[in-house]
Amino acid sequence: MEFCTQIATQSILNEMNKNVSSAENVLMSPISICLMLNILASGAGGKTLEQLLKFLGSNSIEDLNQKSSLMMSLLHSSSAPPKHPMGFFPTFPHNTEQKQLQQLQQQQPLFSVANAILVDKQYQLIPSFKEITETIYKAKVENVDLKFEADKVRENVNLWVEKETRGLIKEILPKTVELAPPLSLANALYFRGSWEDPFMAWKTKHKKFHILNREIIDVPFLNSYDVYRSYASLDDFKVLKLPYERGIGDDGKPLQFSMYLLLPHDTYGLQDMVKKFNSDPKLLAPKSLNNHLRKVELSRVSIPKMKFSYGVDVKELLEDQGLTLPFSVNADFSNMVNVNPVTNVYVNIMVHKSCIEVNEEGTEAAAATFARIAFGFDPDCEPTPVSTFVADHPFMFMIVEEFSNLVVSTGAVLDPQN
Repeated sequence: MEFCTQIATQSILNEMNKNVSSAENVLMSPISICLMLNILASGAGGKTLEQLLKFLGSNSIEDLNQKSSLMMSLLHSSSAPPKHPMGFFPTFPHNTEQKQLQQLQQQQPLFSVANAILVDKQYQLIPSFKEITETIYKAKVENVDLKFEADKVRENVNLWVEKETRGLIKEILPKTVELAPPLSLANALYFRGSWEDPFMAWKTKHKKFHILNREIIDVPFLNSYDVYRSYASLDDFKVLKLPYERGIGDDGKPLQFSMYLLLPHDTYGLQDMVKKFNSDPKLLAPKSLNNHLRKVELSRVSIPKMKFSYGVDVKELLEDQGLTLPFSVNADFSNMVNVNPVTNVYVNIMVHKSCIEVNEEGTEAAAATFARIAFGFDPDCEPTPVSTFVADHPFMFMIVEEFSNLVVSTGAVLDPQN
């Protein structure tokens, strides 16, 4: 997971290295990317598998499968109504009580992950790979015609992603992305959470925000006053943790999601802060941040309302970080799909798209990752209490599931109007 989070911080740095007028807000889902890489590792062999395991921090494919099983079980939740303590679903005779139940359902955090494998009808998955992806990753395996009906498959993938992200992501595959045999992989992620302590709409006010080009803009801010929050002030930045309402997963285990906001002390210090995280990803680990947090009284908490999306070529980012073999014609995915012995397959496309909305009630976020497998030929400290947390300049944030310490989404707000 650290490696996948580092991919996000690198993307933030890449954006800030652009011309400031073209820099975008950044949003990525480490879990979405991590799941895709884990699935790829399940079908890899030889040096390709060794490199994937190294970057994913696993000793063996068995170790990776165990981590993936835990990840899927901890993060699979639903909007099912809360169960009665005795184990049955309560029935309410009155409309008032039905409305109360609906409110409880709306407050429940909703987190869903869906995986899909599209196999050209001329090819078959290796049975062990098919079993792993269906049992561990709950992947939907579908036989399609990637040669003659690629446009139809593209349309179906986009519709599937739109459905799984509740309409937040309508297109993961534009027409510029060509589909071809032997197979493609996709996953989609959706999160919705209500703040444990909602922001009051009447307190939302337009205030100044400093953007990277040194201009100041007016944007709507969510505001709370005289509140106790988990907070820390460290050498280079402040940390604020805002919890969402707790919930129960389908497996009966508790779920606790929180948003961490990381605000540099220096108005234009985001780049230096992210560089520090990128060089030592452990600094950004939720456990590490939690060691510094204390419940303190803040006279004011202000964060901008956010609504934006972000798309990125994950293949390019991963290659820049040194993960190269899966994307080379020398890749070994011999444990994934049966193909002609004189050919091998490799990942030639891997794209990722995320979107988020943060408002007075809570947060809604989604992400999708797509990988196309193509043919290739082998050639041979303690916090000091302060009175406020005002995110009026570029900052970073993460959405974390507290019990598993897994990062659902992470990104940076460079301009709330983008």
